[in-house]
Amino acid sequence: MYRDYRNKDVQFFYVYKSVEHPEINGYVSAFNIEERIKHIEIAKTRFKSEIPWICDTMDNAVKNAFGKAPNGEFVIDPQGKIVRKRFWSNPVTLRRDLEELVGKSKTTTTVDDLPAVFMPETRKIASGVVPKLDLPKGLMPLRIQPQADEENPFFAKLRVEASRQLFTNKEGQMLFSVYLDPIYKVHWNNRAGKVKIEFVTDGSMTFQKTELLSKEVLEDADIDPRQFLVNAVANVDKEEPTPLRVTVTYTVCDDAETFCREVSQKYIVMFQPTRDLGSRPGIFLNSMFADVRDFDKNGDGNLTADELPEGKVTLYVGHMDYNGNEIIEKDEIDRFMKMFNNGAGVDAYDDGGKPDEGHKDLEDEPKGE
Repeated sequence: MYRDYRNKDVQFFYVYKSVEHPEINGYVSAFNIEERIKHIEIAKTRFKSEIPWICDTMDNAVKNAFGKAPNGEFVIDPQGKIVRKRFWSNPVTLRRDLEELVGKSKTTTTVDDLPAVFMPETRKIASGVVPKLDLPKGLMPLRIQPQADEENPFFAKLRVEASRQLFTNKEGQMLFSVYLDPIYKVHWNNRAGKVKIEFVTDGSMTFQKTELLSKEVLEDADIDPRQFLVNAVANVDKEEPTPLRVTVTYTVCDDAETFCREVSQKYIVMFQPTRDLGSRPGIFLNSMFADVRDFDKNGDGNLTADELPEGKVTLYVGHMDYNGNEIIEKDEIDRFMKMFNNGAGVDAYDDGGKPDEGHKDLEDEPKGE
């Protein structure tokens, strides 16, 4: 689209916001604007992107201003008025919009005409060696505040999720996950130490354990996340528990073998669900895409609009219809799947959890009710 309309005075921009589905190809939510800009630099290199990027602020000002659309698409006229908007980007519909607004282009570029496609990064460090936990459904990410570390970047990043029951019944489970950030090209040194999580509470929360230690890993080094699922009880005399103070200690080495160090970093975890941290692909991708081939009613290997679930045609076509003919062909499905998990495909994601039917964010609900 960009190549077809850039000479017709149409400007295109990508807006990079918070990571919608952390874990995909190992990427996790950035903790600062420098890390977000690094993500953009990597994307420009790996996708060979020619379209300029706009980096959203850490409080997601652009995302919020445009209605928090997860994959939104907006056409703005020269006077600054939004003349087209959609919750989910659809290249076929966008082309029709531009034809109506500025005229038909002389060329029609497809994805296959572009010089390169996404190429998964290859790393020699072991992965897939730590079994995934059997997770409950309905886990929601909580807001966290990483505390400044003047000596080290956050090579590994904490993500905390809580079950809905913890807010509705005051008793539930919490998932503590520690992910290595691929932008730093580091790996766990399993011979030097395990990942340890310690947390302190003022009594407004009661935990099954207050110190968590990762299990033994046979490999000397790996890049798998470390996850801990614990039972928790919120005291009924507080509407919202006091923020939790968490310390994460780990040992990492860089892939270039120039350093190995033990790192200890602190966080404040607030008991406030948020959509800004996205949903893990084990929930989103498995539930949305892993079984997409089952929609093929006539068995020809392709997917047409009448075969897709009602109300979700734009979602699937927008993701997979690379050549813009409004038919998702077998090779397009295969190509889409290989974008995930560094080429292993969506089927490789299976965290044991299931999507929470009718999921609803609790950000605006009274806490503790």
